[in-house]
Amino acid sequence: MSDIFREVDEEVRQEQVITFLKRYGKYLAAVIVLAIALVAGYRYLETRQHREHAAQGDAYDAAVALVDDAKPAEALPKLQAVSKEGGADSYGLLARFRVAELQNQAKDTKAAQATYDAIAADSGVDKVYRDLAAYYAASLLLESGGGPELEKRVHAMSGDDNVWHLSVEELKGLNHYKMDQRDAAVKTFKELLEKAPADSGFKLRAQQMLAVLGVPADEIQTENKTK
Repeated sequence: MSDIFREVDEEVRQEQVITFLKRYGKYLAAVIVLAIALVAGYRYLETRQHREHAAQGDAYDAAVALVDDAKPAEALPKLQAVSKEGGADSYGLLARFRVAELQNQAKDTKAAQATYDAIAADSGVDKVYRDLAAYYAASLLLESGGGPELEKRVHAMSGDDNVWHLSVEELKGLNHYKMDQRDAAVKTFKELLEKAPADSGFKLRAQQMLAVLGVPADEIQTENKTK
């Protein structure tokens, strides 16, 4: 008797399935086709991005090889192409930094500064690299004598949330020195001497600059021991 009920129950279920498929089958098929298309599209984009990334890497390496072969004029346009195609990260970002470096080496300071400023202003770039680009852009001003514009840039970059804050402080002190602001320079280098890790280049250079500024050796040593 239970077998009969089981057979009836299975027939009812089959009829329900058939009814469901007749009513919603075309919609279900459309959903399945869409899901397959989405998966296929994702796989295609993933493969394409991988190929593009590899191609950008090859182009970047080829351009850097030209730099190593002392052919910066040939390397520059190739790096600029990678920087445009690569976007805000990976090889594109590396290429942008190398472009600025080559521009500066070619004595085209304005172009180099513009390249660094563009990286610093790009919200798609990670903050640590934006801050680094801002630092490099400011450093170029020091090479041309420093001044109020550099002071303004340094002020905007100051703060412990900047990974490069010790470099920024050093730049600040050097700018004070260039502007003949001795007291401000002494104050900045003393602060740097206190903040810098032991045996770091920052600490050594701060000691050297304080000596250049005429600070007595025993006073420098005292500042050094307060860390």
